[in-house]
Amino acid sequence: MTIRGALKEQMGWYEATLPLKERKNRGHFSTPPRLVEHILDACGYTVDRDLTQIRVLDPACGSGNFLAGATRRLASFAMRNNLSQEELATLISSDIWGFDPDPVSCFLADMQLRAIHRLPAHLHIHQADGLALPWDGEPCVDLFLANPPYLAAKNTDLSGYRSAQQRGQADSYLLFLNLGLQIVRPRGWLGLVLPDPLLARTNAARERAHLLKEFTIHHLWHLADVFAAHVGAVVIIAQKCPSSGTHQISWVREKWQKDDLVTCPPDRVPTRGATTFSLVTCSGTPGGCQVNQSLLLHQPGAELRYLLSTEQGPTIERLRAYFDKPPASQRRLAPLSDFVSIRRGEELGSGNSLLIHEDQIFDENRVTCSPNRVTCPPDRVPARGAPTMTTTSVHSRGTPCGCPGGGCPVNGCPLGSPESGRQDVYPVLRGGRDIRPYGTYFSGWWIAREAITKPLERYLSPKLLVVKSTDRLQAALDTRGHIALQTLYILHLHMREAAADDLYFFLSLLNSRLLRQYVYVLHTAYKWVQPQIEQHVLARLPVPIIVPAEKQPIIERAKLLARACSEIGPVVEWNEAMQNVYEEQERAICALYTSALN
Repeated sequence: MTIRGALKEQMGWYEATLPLKERKNRGHFSTPPRLVEHILDACGYTVDRDLTQIRVLDPACGSGNFLAGATRRLASFAMRNNLSQEELATLISSDIWGFDPDPVSCFLADMQLRAIHRLPAHLHIHQADGLALPWDGEPCVDLFLANPPYLAAKNTDLSGYRSAQQRGQADSYLLFLNLGLQIVRPRGWLGLVLPDPLLARTNAARERAHLLKEFTIHHLWHLADVFAAHVGAVVIIAQKCPSSGTHQISWVREKWQKDDLVTCPPDRVPTRGATTFSLVTCSGTPGGCQVNQSLLLHQPGAELRYLLSTEQGPTIERLRAYFDKPPASQRRLAPLSDFVSIRRGEELGSGNSLLIHEDQIFDENRVTCSPNRVTCPPDRVPARGAPTMTTTSVHSRGTPCGCPGGGCPVNGCPLGSPESGRQDVYPVLRGGRDIRPYGTYFSGWWIAREAITKPLERYLSPKLLVVKSTDRLQAALDTRGHIALQTLYILHLHMREAAADDLYFFLSLLNSRLLRQYVYVLHTAYKWVQPQIEQHVLARLPVPIIVPAEKQPIIERAKLLARACSEIGPVVEWNEAMQNVYEEQERAICALYTSALN
């Protein structure tokens, strides 16, 4: 086995012996060597350049993959330019720097570099916390490479760092980003692997604005499955010089593949700022997707919304910017929160022990589920997928809906009563698994009355339900009094005298392709793992202000679609006629927004 192979095995052994929880707590996830090569190419650290004047720093070097990649290129540069071993040793000693608080990681990094260059050169790999050093903001680095630990401020006390004291609460990766922004020399480069909340999360707005104003971003790679940490990664390649007003950032959005590297022929060296990245982009060619950097700088929080360069981007940006303008004498759009209240359901997870499955309730001595027998009146037939009931040996009063004995939870009435000796239970929708566009699907879960902590009227009155934990906006209308859990938003009309039909109007908007793309392109696309629609995002959705006569055709079509969804199983499959209704609805909604913007 080669020395390099033995080192790779040792580093793999070290990471493998750390439990995943421990690795997450310490932020210990090494950068894949092939991704290191992509980043070095994109930053122009290639053997055809003069590498003698480039100081490289990794302030959280771990086991040294970035430093090893740079050192190998420096060794190839020395061979190409006939430098002596002593000259190479001097270059490595003066230009390759790394810090890490973990002594084992420092030892492995040291071994990696010594395996590349076997002279007893003095290496600047130090067991130290890169954030704790007295940098004083003085530019001193030409190439800042880092895949820093992602330690959330809510879980880790970072207040001891001076940079955190100056900035305020921040996750650890933002402190490393801020360090790079300060100490990179003019025309120096950043090559960073950061968690993807950087792209759009509010707490990173300050660093994003600094990056967009003072650096030219050449590449933005949004990658999934790079690490086992269950977090998406974003690679930022940027040079410290202001961008021109027309500069385009090349972006990639893809899942990381281990064999995605395209090897350049030995006689062909990538040009500075270029990359051998082979992931398929939106145009099907490398580097085919681009977004104007100035467009990102003008986002309200300097969000790196690269998807604004896609086909619907201009329309979505116009809708977003509508509320940035001074209010007109006659508004044509208003935020959703002007029309509805937005609340969350019960603060319970879908696996909470307070939830009871029907198998535990409807036993042979109480009530059993039957797909064929219904105790509800003929005009109150439950939707397909909801349980229907037949009672056995139950002595109790009827329920408000007229169902005998055990009650009719399907229609919002509790199962049981004080006389029956059983607790009242209500049907539960547990989240996105029970919600589909326009309709709900009851999966047989219930909750006792005493376990419900929020006002019961919130659930029993007609309401819209919007899924929170998803990247795609979808809403359902619930008129059967289901209890909702915390992963669902509950929407009620503000004005009680408003026509109930108005719920169908908002239902159609919230399920429209346009608003779904609006939420995705502006917000949820920038987090690969566990994306969520935040409440403030939902509240600010643009709603056309129109007269009742314009609403009515949309409302009628929404009723048809809702009825169709209530008649089919958990997977929606519409016939051609219903698909035509849906497409007609989409065209009408697009026309509303087009009219509002013109």
